[in-house]
Amino acid sequence: MSLNSEKIFTTQLTNGVITITESMGVKKLSIYNGTATIGTFLGTGALGSLISTAVDIDEGETATPTVGEAGIISSLVITAPAGCTLKIMATQ
Repeated sequence: MSLNSEKIFTTQLTNGVITITESMGVKKLSIYNGTATIGTFLGTGALGSLISTAVDIDEGETATPTVGEAGIISSLVITAPAGCTLKIMATQ
């Protein structure tokens, strides 16, 4: 029996932007905001004629963008403006 091995990426994003791309092989993200300043994440997908818009992550909230077991996230932009620190964990 072989075990599936996954890598865990962790960081704190302050005053910056991280763009998750398909080449990074991310399956699941956890984004936690422990600050009073709102952070955001933005996908690039569309549902018919509806395009993606940024979603706020308020103080004390966690967002967990995830794809199916065999998939990876193709594109996601995470933004922590001035005064905001987002704690990010990604499974590869």
